[in-house]
Amino acid sequence: MKIDDRVESLVRDTIHAAVIRDSQRLEEQLLALADDETTRKALELTLALLYFLIVDIHGHKPSDAEVEATAAGVVQAEAWAQLNPEETVRFHQRLMNGQPVTGSLSTENLIIISFVSVANLLSSCRRDDEEWWNYLDRAEAALEAA
Repeated sequence: MKIDDRVESLVRDTIHAAVIRDSQRLEEQLLALADDETTRKALELTLALLYFLIVDIHGHKPSDAEVEATAAGVVQAEAWAQLNPEETVRFHQRLMNGQPVTGSLSTENLIIISFVSVANLLSSCRRDDEEWWNYLDRAEAALEAA
């Protein structure tokens, strides 16, 4: 996957807003994804990151039960974002099973669940000796190498 540098910067800033749990900053960053093409590329990168992170955290392609537990953990840990538990679980399961994630959620919910999930997994599942952005660097490097 070739990552667009401009979009990567926007994605990184948006993830940062979610990591620090700043809902106003997150909203501002989402507005920075002004046009449809930028939004599409940002969402594509974020979904690829989320898929990578879930597999990486489990060490294998997880079962539906493992995906459900991961999604439920995100919802619980990120209560500030007010994610709908059922939507979040369904979204994670559809992503991990290779099913279309669009259409089952509003675009706004899809984007928010994606960024909050990635932010949570990057910050809570990183190695003890690294920061979340180092884990993001490793994930992006793996995506670009694939």
